[in-house]
Amino acid sequence: MKLYKEKDYRILSIDDEEKYIQIRDSELTGKRFGRVNKFREYPKAARHFEHLFPNNYLDIVELKDSEAIKTMCTEYQKKLDTNPNEQEMLNFINENEYYILIASIFKFYNFGHHEAYLFKEFPLAGAHRVDYLLVGKGSGGYEFIFIELEHPSDNAFLSTTADYAQSYRKGINQVNDWRRTLEVHFNNMSIEFNKAIKTNQSLPNEFYLNDSSRRHYIVIAGRRAHYRCSSEKAYEIRRNEERTSGIKILHYDNLIDYTLELIGKDSF
Repeated sequence: MKLYKEKDYRILSIDDEEKYIQIRDSELTGKRFGRVNKFREYPKAARHFEHLFPNNYLDIVELKDSEAIKTMCTEYQKKLDTNPNEQEMLNFINENEYYILIASIFKFYNFGHHEAYLFKEFPLAGAHRVDYLLVGKGSGGYEFIFIELEHPSDNAFLSTTADYAQSYRKGINQVNDWRRTLEVHFNNMSIEFNKAIKTNQSLPNEFYLNDSSRRHYIVIAGRRAHYRCSSEKAYEIRRNEERTSGIKILHYDNLIDYTLELIGKDSF
């Protein structure tokens, strides 16, 4: 579940710690009351280290790097255009650490602005495993977004009726399996979260309470072109799915749009 290959952010190097302490001390310089927040000036490792899950933290400072985000979207688009399957897309995102593409989904929710984390291939119970799990904090505490990736290249809608084709049907069935599993085994997740937590920290209550109102579900499949085949019906089906089942249906091209919207933002 650790996101980043090169570093364990639960441990600060001597150099990073010295820089971190220096900047922290400067936050009080010349202040009679309070502290000047210089979080964005901390070393990258320290920004991660400050958070509940250092190796799964999504760094808001990266949102200011417009060129890196544009390059990420361009490379992602090129990969999609090779007609990959879902495992190839999962591998592509993970190997390149293009996690902002997944984090862009926070745009639909009112949490993730105070803290944002991503877990990949998160185990639930038994054989159930989530492709991606976003965890975000808002004013109401922590909430969870469970994300299923399905085939990006197969047509997502039946050509004759514009109903869901196999990729979306499979993803929705998977989400419904997760729901049933979580109702019974939600507390099992705390075991995995505790493996990732910062040393000497404890999980907040939201990670133990079986509160289905804090859980949200996304299925990603197909391409924008699949919607154009029968646009009005396809978008109607997508809206109806969210209204009736609470499952949000996206296609892979959506992630490009949402990621580009993040450029220059202060939070996810």
